[in-house]
Order: sequence, then structure tokens, then C-alpha cells
Amino acid sequence: MVRNRGGTQPSPMSETQLLDAALQVVEGSSLQEMTVRAVAEACGVTAPAIHYHLRGKADLADRVVEAVAGQVDISIDPDESWVDQYVGLVGAMDRAFLRYPGTGLRALTAQGPSAAAARLTTTALEILRGAGFAEKDAREIFTATYLMFVGWLATRGREESGSIHPALAAAGGETPGNDGIGVLEAALRQLFAAHELSATREKRK
Repeated sequence: MVRNRGGTQPSPMSETQLLDAALQVVEGSSLQEMTVRAVAEACGVTAPAIHYHLRGKADLADRVVEAVAGQVDISIDPDESWVDQYVGLVGAMDRAFLRYPGTGLRALTAQGPSAAAARLTTTALEILRGAGFAEKDAREIFTATYLMFVGWLATRGREESGSIHPALAAAGGETPGNDGIGVLEAALRQLFAAHELSATREKRK
């Protein structure tokens, strides 16, 4: 809250206060439902005061997404296998994006530069390089897992509404099957096992 003691005119608002209020609004609803008016009310100011700091709602959404992506815990346990490290990173991303609905898909489909996205990508690639994968293979594995995660976020949450994505239904799925992180983790481990098997065969040639 940034009103002054008289309660009639707003006090100067920092961008940190603005972002904190926006995160609060998104956490309580979703990125899609966030409005400048709702953020202004959370800050205790008028909508024009919010627009002073922004280039519009899209700018605010991008800042929220960057902040959420920046909250992802990228700490890696060196004693864990590379598979557990990678799955742990994906799980940390899932938890952060799940807390703020709608931010994950926007983060992974953004077109502009993102320091937070670069940080996550660098961490993922470092895990794969540390596992001994050649640069080409590391990038291929990262790309495959990136696309899997985008699909995961795009269809997540359908179990609550009792629906299933048409693509999953066409494949013979009876349940959404994507609301528990364990499903995604299992798919990732299968992918990694296939890559390890392929790499082993290549070394034997």
C-alpha cells in the first residue's frame, strides 16, 4: 500500500512495489486474468499511476514472467546423477510456474530477450555437458525437453475441469494425465534412457 496518510493522493510508487503487487494478483488468479486495475488496487493507487511505469499490460505481464522465472531454484546437487539433476531443474521450474498460473507458457513461448530464460537454459546445458554429452547432443536433448515442457504447460490443469486435450484423446488417452509432475518426470527419464542407450551404441562402433 502506497497511499499517504491523508488517504487521498498516492505516494510515489517504486517498480519493486508494482511488481510485488502484480505477482500477488497473478498468484491469486492467473496471468491471463491480471488487469492493470487489479494491480493498481493491490498497490493502493489509481490505474494511471501504474501506466506511468509501464508500456501497457503486455509490458507488465513480461515483467511478471521474468520475475517468476528468476525465482526458479537452479541449485544443483553435485552428488546426484545428471538425470536427477535435470529432472530436479524441471521440477523447480514447474513449481515456480504452477504458483503463478499462466506465467510458464508465456515464459517458454516469449520472443524477446530474457535474462531469466538464459539462466535456466545455461543451467540445463551445463548439466548435459557435465554428463559427457557432445555439444550437438546436449542441444538436441535440451530442445526435446523444452518442447515437452511447453506441451506440458499448455495442457496442464485439464483434470480439474474433467477435459482432455484433443491431441491426447486422439492418441487413445482416457485421462488428461498431465496434472502430476510424476508423469512428466517419467517421460523425461524415458527420453534420457534412450539417449544414453544411443550414445553407448555409438561408442561401441
